[in-house]
Amino acid sequence: MLDRIIDALKKKSAPKPAAPLSPEVKRLAAAALMVEAARRDEDFAADERSAIVRIVGENFKLSDEDATTLVALAEQRQRLPYGESIFTRTIAESFTADERKDVVRMLWEVALADGHLHRVESAMIERLTKEIGLDVTASDAARKAAEAKR
Repeated sequence: MLDRIIDALKKKSAPKPAAPLSPEVKRLAAAALMVEAARRDEDFAADERSAIVRIVGENFKLSDEDATTLVALAEQRQRLPYGESIFTRTIAESFTADERKDVVRMLWEVALADGHLHRVESAMIERLTKEIGLDVTASDAARKAAEAKR
């Protein structure tokens, strides 16, 4: 299944894809960036993994089992020779502005899940925000929304 999703993401870089990306591919792209954000402080703890499962479950309306499977696939992506750029590009090109704002909010939720916002996590989210076509104002609003959910 992961190979099929990766192939779909690779095809996305073609000039004009035949069809929009499936919701599954979009969810994997978002979850993979959340895993990346959680791993940035080199302490990917169980509470962060649980937070990602909860966040993807709530935001993508997935069962606990499906959310856990999605996060496991996102973690597997870390072992592949694909950088976060393929997922960043997928989000930038295939998500609406509102969906991109939601992804940034989810990234902030993950970064704040362990109760400590690490400098590397914050820097990564700020960089990704720009790479997916949003500005610092959108990131600040997403961070405030994430903090309000805590």
